[in-house]
Amino acid sequence: MFFRFVDLYESLIKKLIILFMYILLFSLTLQVSGRYINFIPRYLWTLEAVNFSLIWLIFLGSITGLRGRKHFFVDIFGEKMSSDSRKRLEKLFNVSYFFAVGSVTLVFIFYGYQYFVDWGLIQRSELTGMNLGWVYVSVPFAGISWLIFLVEDFYKTYFLNRAFSKRQGR
Repeated sequence: MFFRFVDLYESLIKKLIILFMYILLFSLTLQVSGRYINFIPRYLWTLEAVNFSLIWLIFLGSITGLRGRKHFFVDIFGEKMSSDSRKRLEKLFNVSYFFAVGSVTLVFIFYGYQYFVDWGLIQRSELTGMNLGWVYVSVPFAGISWLIFLVEDFYKTYFLNRAFSKRQGR
């Protein structure tokens, strides 16, 4: 059930990435073409649309990158090590990975929420009048999403592999 929820959540985030990418491309195209083509007006809202979508794209991309460990893994030693020392080193890397990413996740959740409440909810855009809380909420949203995917990864790494090994007789 939890894995099904996480899969649906990731597909929703990927759809949001596509949506924000279209918003970014459209508003950036309109902004640049308005500078060089005389009959296209120069809209000011495109600046805010570009900033808004770019900020959300960065955080949404980091969320999907965390799920597959696509952004935070470097194989330093390659195949030069024996399998026993490689397994020990892999366990050490896993522990340090979960500690580092978990720490950053908690910082983004707690301080990001404070950042959102203290600064985001009280600011308004000068051009569109939009509440800038929609931009600031991307920080705690990313932290909560990272936590969901980190819990999934932790469970798969430490509990699912062990249960699979016991069923296989290893």
